[in-house]
Amino acid sequence: MESKKPPFMPLSLWLYVPGLVFFIYLFFAVFSYSAENSNNLIVSGLHLIDFGVHEVSHIVVAFLPPLAVAAAGSIGEIGFTFLILYATLKAKSYFATVFAALWVMLGFMSVGRYMADARAQVLPLMGPGDAPQHDWNFIFSQLGWLNADTIIGGTVSAIGVIIGACGLLLGSYLIILKVIRRA
Repeated sequence: MESKKPPFMPLSLWLYVPGLVFFIYLFFAVFSYSAENSNNLIVSGLHLIDFGVHEVSHIVVAFLPPLAVAAAGSIGEIGFTFLILYATLKAKSYFATVFAALWVMLGFMSVGRYMADARAQVLPLMGPGDAPQHDWNFIFSQLGWLNADTIIGGTVSAIGVIIGACGLLLGSYLIILKVIRRA
């Protein structure tokens, strides 16, 4: 007996088009996001989850050397979103993949912004004690890279934008493919 393949994008085309419009909106919302002054509930919620993963990652590796503990927060934040992206790809849930790619973009942009703030240290920090340590100021100081904080942070943010744009291109490609398959 031959197994039946699940249909490619089983919903109506007109349900995917508004989804893509929403993802385009979300791309620009993530691109312009600032945790200090955001009223976007979706992006703020995703950022709050990222922040939680960031802080838990420090705790999970607390037994490692201080440099690794400091880096673990940002690595966990980005790694968590990549795991979600991987899961959506493995499940062949391609529109969820677009959403996950935008979440990865948010993670990269958040970490890039945090890196770029290593010298200036103007971002509000949360952590134990009255004066929490800035992870990337500590890391870059230890590595002798503090003067490159804005370049490194900008590069990390740019990688996030590229990943988000690739996610949007994937969504657009899928809609075009659905139109072609219907023709």
